[in-house]
Amino acid sequence: MSLGPVEPISRSQFFFITSVSIVAGGVYIWPQAVIADSGQDAPWAIILSIGMALGIVWLQTAWPSGIPGATSLTRMTALWGWVRWPIFATTTIVYFALDAAVITLFSQMLHMEFYPLTPRWVFELSALAIVGWLGGKSLVQVTRNAQWWFPLIIGSFLVLAIMSLVNFHQGDAVLPSAIIAIGPIFKALVSTWYLWIQGDIIVTLGAHVKETSWRQVRAWALFAIGFQGMVIVIIYVLVVGTLGPSMAQTLEWPMVYIFSNLTIQTAFISKPGLLIIIAWVIALIMYETVHLFTLSLNIQDGFSLSDRGRVISVWAMVSTLALIASQLTTPLVATHLVLHWVDPTALALTVTTSILAPMLARRARRVPKPRAT
Repeated sequence: MSLGPVEPISRSQFFFITSVSIVAGGVYIWPQAVIADSGQDAPWAIILSIGMALGIVWLQTAWPSGIPGATSLTRMTALWGWVRWPIFATTTIVYFALDAAVITLFSQMLHMEFYPLTPRWVFELSALAIVGWLGGKSLVQVTRNAQWWFPLIIGSFLVLAIMSLVNFHQGDAVLPSAIIAIGPIFKALVSTWYLWIQGDIIVTLGAHVKETSWRQVRAWALFAIGFQGMVIVIIYVLVVGTLGPSMAQTLEWPMVYIFSNLTIQTAFISKPGLLIIIAWVIALIMYETVHLFTLSLNIQDGFSLSDRGRVISVWAMVSTLALIASQLTTPLVATHLVLHWVDPTALALTVTTSILAPMLARRARRVPKPRAT
C-alpha cells in the first residue's frame, strides 16, 4: 500500500510550517555557542550561517522537479538508489538527537527557572503526548495549527523584544570585529547549524503545495529562512546589547533572563515576560510535531504503510524521543550532544547531499524511461 492522496496546502501554510521548523531552536541554546566560539566575529558567523542556509535551500529545491515521488525518501530513489536508506537513517538519527535535546533543554529550563517542585519528566512527557497527538493528524490539520499559532508566537516575541530595548545599552558589543578570523567563524558556523536542519521538510511538504511550481516553493522556503534569520539576528543583538558578550556567554537561557525581568507597573500583568513561556511551549510543540509528521510521512511512503501504520510510527518515534531525553540529565549534556555531534553530522550530510542531488537529478532526467510492453 503506497501513500494515498494527501490534501494540498496553500503557499502561506507552507511558509508557516517551514518557519515553525526553525524558530524553536533559536530559544534554548542561542547565542551562547556562537559567542563562545567566535567572540567578536560572531556577527560574521551568523551572516555566513544564514547565507549558507539560503544557498542550501536553493539547492534542495532545485532537484525535485521532474523526479517522481510523494516524499523526500521516494524521490531519492531515482537519485541515490539503495544509498537513500543510509542517508535517510542518518537524517532520522540527527532529527531524533536534536529534537530530544531541544525538548530536554526546554523542560530543564521550566524546571530550574519557574517550577522547581515539578519533575522535569512531567514537562517532557506532557509535551511529547501533545506532539504525538498532533503528529498523527493530517497535513492540513498540522499546517492549520502552524498557520494559527506562528503569528501569535512571533507577535509575542517581537512585542517583548521592543519592550526590552529600554535595557539595550551595549551597542558597541554588537558590532563585528574589524579583523576577520576564519577559524573561529567556521567553528561558530558549525555550532549554529542546528537552526537549519529542515531540508527533508521542505522537499516533502513542498510537493503538496497546491497550484504551484518548485520555483515558487523555493521562493516561499527562502522567505521563511530569511524571516527566521531576521529573528535570530534580533535575538543576538538583543542579548549581546543588553547583557554584553561575557554575561550572555555564561547564562544558559539569556532570553528567559531578559524577558522575565521586564516589569510594567501600570498594567494588569506586571511581568509580561512570563507570557512568552506560553508562546515558547506552543513553538516547541509545533516544532517537534512538524519534524515527526514529516518523518512519519516519509516512513509511510517508503515502507508502504497504511494511515494507521503512520500513526503507530509517530507514537513509536515519540517513545524513542522520550527514551533519549531521559538520558540527557543536564543542560550541559544536551547542549554537548547538539554542538559536538548533531551539528557536524548534519552539516556534512546536508552540504554533501544538497550539492550532489541536483547533479544526480539532471542525469536521472536524461535517462530514457523504458517503454511499456
